[in-house]
Amino acid sequence: MLNRFEPKSMSLIPYLLFTGKGGVGKTSTACATAVSLADSGKRVLLVSTDPASNLQDVFGMEFSNHPVPVIGMNNLDAANLDPETAANEYKAEMVGHTAACFQIQ
Repeated sequence: MLNRFEPKSMSLIPYLLFTGKGGVGKTSTACATAVSLADSGKRVLLVSTDPASNLQDVFGMEFSNHPVPVIGMNNLDAANLDPETAANEYKAEMVGHTAACFQIQ
């Protein structure tokens, strides 16, 4: 027998990933799950990597590569992550640290 998924009963699962083809409700399901978990007192970071993400439509606010608190929600932050931009920012930060570590004077 299958057990029904109950987000509020989660204690040891640190990450949930919603994947699948376009138009099947991944964003809606992820948002509903994130809100439910946040309402139950868990700290939640909701991240979309979908180029056609509609998180801004769901929550009525703009999101970028950097998480921000969702207006009107406790315990919930969200970001629309552009993977290419995030990778370039990370690379620039790491190269900068590496260069500083090996600077010869």
